[in-house]
Amino acid sequence: MVGRWFAFLRAINTGNRRLTNEQLLAPFVRMGFAEVAAYQAAGNVALTSAEPPDERDVEAALADAYGFATPTFVRSATEVAGIVGADPFTPAEIDRTAGKVQVAFLRDEPSASTVAALEDLVPADDLVRVIGREWYWLPTEGISGSTLPVGRVEALFGETTIRTLGTVARMAAKLGG
Repeated sequence: MVGRWFAFLRAINTGNRRLTNEQLLAPFVRMGFAEVAAYQAAGNVALTSAEPPDERDVEAALADAYGFATPTFVRSATEVAGIVGADPFTPAEIDRTAGKVQVAFLRDEPSASTVAALEDLVPADDLVRVIGREWYWLPTEGISGSTLPVGRVEALFGETTIRTLGTVARMAAKLGG
C-alpha cells in the first residue's frame, strides 16, 4: 500500500546553500519516489512510497546530489497529523507570548534524563514540551529574543531541524495526500 511521507531537510536555502525546487526535488525523483512536491523553499518535501523512506539512504543521495550533508527527518502523514494536532501548549500559554510554536524533528525519542537536561536549559519565560520524536518550543519573545542555547539542545538530542508548527500544518493541509 502506498503511503504519503514528509521529509524535513535541514539547512536548505540558508546561507550559500541555495537550491531551486527542481534541484531540491530531483534526487527524490531519481530515488523512485512518486508525487514528489516541495512546500516553500526551505527543505520541506512530500512524496509517496510503498515503503518508508530510509533517512540515511535519502541523506546519502542528497549529499551526492547537492554536494553537502543534508540531515533529513522523515515522518508519515499520520505522524505529521499527530504533530499538528498535539497541542503542546494551552491557548493561555500561547497568548502570553510574542513567539510562534516551533517544532524540532528528532532522530529518536529522547530518554527521560535527556528531557530533564533540556528542561534545565530552558529560560524562565520560554516553554518546551517533548512528545515522541519532536520537541516543541514556545519562545516568549520569538526565536531571536530567546536565550535558549539551541546548540546545547542539539548536543543533547543530536541533529535536528526546526519548523514553525504553522508551517507544518500548512504543508500537511496542502500536500497531505
